[in-house]
Amino acid sequence: MDIAKTTFLGNSSLGIFALATDKYILLPHSIKENILETVEKVLEVPIIQTTVGGTVLVGAMVAGNSNFLFVPSTISPEEMRLIKSPLEGKVEIIVIESKLTALGNLISMNDKGAIISETFEKQVQKKIEDTIGTEVVFGSLMESPLVGTLAFSTNRGALVHPLLSEEESRAISSVLRVKTDLCTVNRGVPYPRVGIIANSKGAVIGVDTTGPESMRIFEVLLSP
Repeated sequence: MDIAKTTFLGNSSLGIFALATDKYILLPHSIKENILETVEKVLEVPIIQTTVGGTVLVGAMVAGNSNFLFVPSTISPEEMRLIKSPLEGKVEIIVIESKLTALGNLISMNDKGAIISETFEKQVQKKIEDTIGTEVVFGSLMESPLVGTLAFSTNRGALVHPLLSEEESRAISSVLRVKTDLCTVNRGVPYPRVGIIANSKGAVIGVDTTGPESMRIFEVLLSP
């Protein structure tokens, strides 16, 4: 298991641009070839390059795990084709028909469970709950709907906002069935997902992330 530092499009906020799972990585176009090689080497899964809804902020727009990928209704037919073709028969792609389109900010999930913003429409909540087949909790964190920004998770661990309560941290551990710890990224940014893409095999973090922050990320997401 490895950890590497980089930027996407000159920015250390990797999580707003990308999503990584144990089966695939979604990244925007125009990422330098050497950075693509680093990401693929560290995370050990294939990369799919696309936009979503016409934006390079792919990580903010989608949410997923090894089995499912949720995309907003603003996704174009060509973007859907780019994503669907390499995932055909491996990952189910589900279009979320909602006024809320920044799905990555509103959903924190791994292969074991999901924490989803309660601001989604009831029919959307039911669709998600009926689809993924794992424990799903609808709610908020720190009285905010941005659960996907406040809690970043893989199948090995979860990193959460440093001001999250012990009760909320325990609830995340229970739903996602992983150890949970507080963390900042990129020199004190309190939203872990903003600066990280990771899976069970490795982590790629923003180049501004400090040594102590890197150690915490490694301990929670990658250590045995």
